[in-house]
Amino acid sequence: MQQLRMHLAGDTAMPRRSAYAAVIHDNATVCWLDTKNDRMMTTAPAPIALTLLHKLLADEHPPLCLAPVTQEILVQRATVSSNLPLRPTLWNIGLAATRLDRLMTPLQMDAKLRLRRWPDFRILAHRPDHFRLCALLIKQGASVQACCDILDLPQRQVQSFFNAAFLTAYAFPVMGEDAPVRPSPADGLVNLWRQLRIRWSA
Repeated sequence: MQQLRMHLAGDTAMPRRSAYAAVIHDNATVCWLDTKNDRMMTTAPAPIALTLLHKLLADEHPPLCLAPVTQEILVQRATVSSNLPLRPTLWNIGLAATRLDRLMTPLQMDAKLRLRRWPDFRILAHRPDHFRLCALLIKQGASVQACCDILDLPQRQVQSFFNAAFLTAYAFPVMGEDAPVRPSPADGLVNLWRQLRIRWSA
């Protein structure tokens, strides 16, 4: 998982790094990643490949490895069954990978995350609680428990968000004191979000 996060974090911060990679399990390619064009290309039909990824990423030590490749190798070797948007798909995998009420390794329950930037609009659409969490974590780092206390959200829901945000490299761990429990500016932002959604759907 760390390899995947570094690959996604480097898609803009390190332009010389390859934008293409293969995700491998048991010596077989599960999917190809194309960060340049925001694509995940699964070698098996999407339901089969995503079910496998959900299962593997729920393990404490996922038996996956990531192999960066050149565009030429991708074009020559990629066998594609399904073509999916990259980060929205990984976000959903992170949400579904929650198991045994814990965070993904190496995160611990007292870990504090902060967003490096706002996630893709497709990720936040129809998820007002995710929008509230993003509005909080874009300004300061906070733990699962602090997010639960500040935003009055269930622990399992916040854990799922942490897993998704961490897996997709939108969030990174930070040190320091936890966010204080106080009325959150996210509440005003979520009201604005609802108003915008109403206008867009009119």
